[in-house]
Amino acid sequence: MNSINLTNTLGAFIIRGIDSKVFLQGQLTNDINLLDNEDYQYSAYLNNKGRMFASFLIKKASENEYCFITTLPLLDKIITRLKMYVLRAKVEIEKLNLNIIFTNNTKHDTGIKFKLPHHHYIYLTDENLDNSNTSMWKEFLINNGIPLIYPETQEQLIPQHVNFDELKGLNFKKGCYIGQEIVARMHYLGKSKRKMYRFLLDHEAKIGQIILSPKLNNQEIGTIIDITKRGKNYIGLVSLQNDCIEDAYLDLANQEQLLTQKIEY
Repeated sequence: MNSINLTNTLGAFIIRGIDSKVFLQGQLTNDINLLDNEDYQYSAYLNNKGRMFASFLIKKASENEYCFITTLPLLDKIITRLKMYVLRAKVEIEKLNLNIIFTNNTKHDTGIKFKLPHHHYIYLTDENLDNSNTSMWKEFLINNGIPLIYPETQEQLIPQHVNFDELKGLNFKKGCYIGQEIVARMHYLGKSKRKMYRFLLDHEAKIGQIILSPKLNNQEIGTIIDITKRGKNYIGLVSLQNDCIEDAYLDLANQEQLLTQKIEY
């Protein structure tokens, strides 16, 4: 695989300061303390109703310094919202003007490195690349069941609806954070009626597109989370009601069916 420049797709920012760990612990779904012993973690930023405002890859860059990768269209909104909660905390939030390179080349070793599953890496670096074809990145996300939040799905999804619990992007022992009550209630008092699945489709579709089911009189049963073209078909991630995964369609005529597959983590 050639290295891919994702700078037009993803955005990065850094949070630093002596209060950064305490600040982030009260904002995000994962336990930031675990990054002392992990290369990176998945985490989400929720609204007060427990819906995902954003999802991240986070790495501890150095002591009291944390690096975030998210989708580029949401970058400025995320930074603005986080700054609203800084108050008197000794924390700085800064956008990173670095190139974001996705690769499976282990010899590429400049900049801040995120070591991803199956020998893939993201580097934040000054190095520039012309290759900006995102299809390989999209296939990586879909194959590994990693949901990113885009403008089309922002503040629509509870983390369990996109398998964030199975992806270890939720920590139920860390204490309070924004939206935590909704997430904890679903975890301890009930089972999520929706999960995320892979799908195969022979028609074009869009992120955020609503999925219908004749099983429920063509009511909405889910949302497309991510999608890319592969050959003559399309593959993607979809959040669906668990009892309708074999009866999921794009259209009211029930001609454009999604063939779904459970994701194993």
